[in-house]
Amino acid sequence: MLKVNRRNNSRHYRIYQKDETVRFELELKHRQTKLVQNYLFTNQLDVFEYELVLQYFKSSERLLRSDYSYSDWILDFQRRSQAATASRPLVANYIENQVIKNQEEEEERLFHLLQFLSFVKSLKLNPFKDCQKHKIKNQSYYELKFSLTQFVTFTGMRLSNRCEREKLIFYFYQLKKLDPIVKVFSKMAFRSYVCFPYVDCANPSGNSWTIEVLVAKELFCYPYPFQLPTSFLVSKNKNYLRLKLLFIKSLAFSGQKKRLDLEKFFNRINVRNDSLIKIKKNIIQLLSELVGNKSIQNKVEIILKSSKKKDTLVRKLTNSDITRRVKYVQLYETLQKIE
Repeated sequence: MLKVNRRNNSRHYRIYQKDETVRFELELKHRQTKLVQNYLFTNQLDVFEYELVLQYFKSSERLLRSDYSYSDWILDFQRRSQAATASRPLVANYIENQVIKNQEEEEERLFHLLQFLSFVKSLKLNPFKDCQKHKIKNQSYYELKFSLTQFVTFTGMRLSNRCEREKLIFYFYQLKKLDPIVKVFSKMAFRSYVCFPYVDCANPSGNSWTIEVLVAKELFCYPYPFQLPTSFLVSKNKNYLRLKLLFIKSLAFSGQKKRLDLEKFFNRINVRNDSLIKIKKNIIQLLSELVGNKSIQNKVEIILKSSKKKDTLVRKLTNSDITRRVKYVQLYETLQKIE
């Protein structure tokens, strides 16, 4: 399908079909092998493998279009490369649309789940050294133990009274109620297991709450995080939480183009004009933060219900641009070059 350079060149990249599958292949020869061969000769096999993979993805990124549907694996690698050096803490899986339901309780539970998974990632635990592993049949779980204060500090929450603290503790109680993970093998064969089979909240000293949780391996070791700014960890009220979930759901889409569906959002809220103005300002503020954190590009496209389009920059957005006439805003993910 594609050949770059001749077969006897130092670098030869090709895409071809074999056994009904498409293969992407990079061959390194001559002086190119000298860049990595010392790692092999000195038995640094992990570094040797990493450098080869890096060369492969660099070449793929340079030669292929990243917005092509069959090159989304390049986007995944770029995101993981950015995640390794980024300090932005909020992690979200590629959320399917049906995961976020309309019920307020379900929305809040999902938001707290994302907070918790991000907190787990921030601990930077090595599953082989730092966590005790448990096995239930064929399913693996990792044991976590932390103070409630650690979680509150990470999220930036402010627990001003006992009621708010009890509400947060009750959230951990509800972890085990999350929908199970289901693996389907055929029409009649499947395996189902809960994400958090054991949760313990205790305050033995009377001064500090301790949380102990068993987390399914799939959640604990999820390898392809999508990262968002720190501000997405906290919600001030119900509509602000809904707005942030709208952003998270839009940005967690695996393609480079993201759709912020404002029509659905505005149809769900019923607020006075002064509150609506605040929401519009929040939308512009969140977009500005995403641009500042290099999560999205400054250029956006506003699509109206009438099908009219308007190209603009986030820094030039005003409240008059964010109206109920808007169907959605097209965003474009910013991806840094692989280094």
